[in-house]
Parts: sequence; structure tokens; C-alpha cells
Amino acid sequence: MTVNNGVHTNAVGLRRVLGFWDIFFASLGGQSPFLSDLTYASVVLAIAGLAGPVAIIIGTLIAFANGFVVARLSKRIAETGGYYKYATRYLGGVYTGVFVGWNYLFYSILYGAAYAISASYIAQWILGIPWQVTLPISLALITTLAYLGIRVSAKYAIFAGSLEMVALILISLVLLATPHGVFFNPFNYVTSVPLPLLMVAVVYAIAIPTGYGTITPLSGEVKKARETVSRAIQLVIITGGALAALAIYSTAVAGLSYMKLNQFIEFLNKASSKGLSPVVIILHHFLGVLLDPIVIFAMINDGVLGGLAYVLAASRTLYAMAEDGQLPSALSLINSKGNPVISVLISALALDAIALVMTYVVGPFAAFLILGFLSMLANLIIHLSANL
Repeated sequence: MTVNNGVHTNAVGLRRVLGFWDIFFASLGGQSPFLSDLTYASVVLAIAGLAGPVAIIIGTLIAFANGFVVARLSKRIAETGGYYKYATRYLGGVYTGVFVGWNYLFYSILYGAAYAISASYIAQWILGIPWQVTLPISLALITTLAYLGIRVSAKYAIFAGSLEMVALILISLVLLATPHGVFFNPFNYVTSVPLPLLMVAVVYAIAIPTGYGTITPLSGEVKKARETVSRAIQLVIITGGALAALAIYSTAVAGLSYMKLNQFIEFLNKASSKGLSPVVIILHHFLGVLLDPIVIFAMINDGVLGGLAYVLAASRTLYAMAEDGQLPSALSLINSKGNPVISVLISALALDAIALVMTYVVGPFAAFLILGFLSMLANLIIHLSANL
């Protein structure tokens, strides 16, 4: 190991300091469950209507199929770099690896930016705090925490992720228990949605349980990675999809308690045309001012932790590509805490710049939709490559 102004090159690799629950909740943080329900799930509900839960189930199954392949690959490779390493070793060599690596960087940075933007959008809409205030603060926190290292975010993820899961389940149960709520079979409404629209809804649904994509680049820092990473990938997909399906179904049941079916469909169309979240509107109808602290919690927890998870994942991909000589060697430098700081800062600053510029140009809601959709297309390319 050599030292240069407090920054070290690591001939052994990054330290294995993460256990199963560390990466499970860090990955769940990458899903940002509550924020996903207020944003991605809202888009699914607006597009697919009462067939929304089916779109989420389909999206979860696609994510699970993708994740299953990645889980099997993770048993072979327990090194930092995730998809890039898998593609380089088993799917065509260096050129395929570089292609997949750059696609992963595109996906992770855009997806992380979309989460940070969506948190600021929700805060602006409900709390009236301009995104020009909340977004820079969120991005500054993401950059700072990423610089401090992976253990800081993992500890916070376990605590905050547990609270978030409990809160989501409790809110869903309260909505399901709403007087005059209308229970329905979402599969009966699938044929009422044009197939192209349903597929668009599925693309957004895939975005909800994809936090597992942040696990694989961290394999080099996970204890007993071959067993731990595989189990965490599969469990986090099932958990994220189940929470989202429960949340969107309970929201629709509650909405139908005070709207007739045709009014509910009209409400979804009007809300989406105005760039508003139907899930937030229905929650606000039942929770009132109690929704405000929930939004603050989601903004801090999901916006920051979601973006942070993808910055860490992107930085480990940069690190691995630099270690293999595909990028400048400076990107493989680590500090005394075992953090590849140059790769971390480049990943974080790229996310910061994209989030700020896109939001300034097209506004927070449009920026979220554009970045979310583009990142999911890149995600599909990555997993199609992994399935070859």
C-alpha cells in the first residue's frame, strides 16, 4: 500500500465491513419506499388506474427475474464493481464490461438524481418550500455523507429503514380500514388499459424495487459476500414490491370510499395532467396536517439516502473500472477510512449537476419523470446484457 497526502492506493481491496442487514437496508434505502409510493407509484396509478397494482406486480416480477440472474452471478464474483465485473468476467470480456459499466453509471447517477428531485418536488408541493432551497440542501447532504464513508450510511439505513417499513404498513392498514372503502380485484381492470399504456406503467413500476442494483457494486465491502449479497438481492426485491403493491391498492381502496369509479378515474387523469401526485392527494384527504411530518421524514430519509445509495454504487463502479485500467488510476485511490474519495466525489458532483440543471430547465416534476424513465431504460439494457 502506498500513501499520497493521506490518500492510499489499496493493493488488497476495500474493507469488508458490511453484514446482511447493512446491505439489505442500504438497498431498501436505495428503493426509497415511501418516496417511491408518492412518486413512481403515483405515476403507475395515474397511467393504469385500478390496474395499477397489477402493473406493480408485473414490474416486481421483471425486477425479480433480473435480480435472480444477478444474485447467481454474485455467488461467482465477490469483488467491488458489480455489473461491470460480471460482464467483464462472464459476458464477453472487456468491451462488454465497459459497455455495461458505463450504462450502470448512467443509470445509477440519473436514478439517484431523480430521487433527490422528487423529494424536493413533494416538499415544495405540500410544505410550500421551494425546490431551490431543499434540493441543494439534499444534494449537499448526499455528497457529505458519501464522502464520510459507507459505514455512516449503513448505520442510518438500518434505523431509518425499519421505521419507514413500519410506517408504510401502518398507513396502508389505516387506509384499508377506511369506512366505505371499496375493495376490488385489480386484475379485472387490466383489459381496460391499452397495452402500450400498461407497459409504460410497468416501466415505472420496475423502478420501485430496483434498489437491489446498489448492492452488487459493494460486494467487495460485504462479509461472506457470495452468500450475503445473493440473499439480500432477492429479499429486498420482494419486500419493495410487496410494500408498493400494498400501498397503491390501499390508496385506491381509500380513494373509492369518497369517489365513484368514474370520478376516481377522472381524478387520476386531472391530477397527472397537472403534475400532481394522486397518492399524496388521497393521503392528504385522510391524514391532513399529519401528512406534513411524514413528508419531512420522507424528504430527509428517502431523498438523501436514496441518492446516497446510488452515489456509493456509482463510485464503486468507477473504482473497479479504474483498478482494471479502463479509467484513470486516480479513481482507484482510497483514503485511510477505506473510501475511494475521488470516485465518490466525481459520482456525487455528477449527480448534483444533473439534478440542479434538469430541475432548473424543466421543473422538478418533469425532471423526475425524464430522469426516472431514462434511468429505467438503462437499467433494462444492463439486465438484458446480464441475462445473455
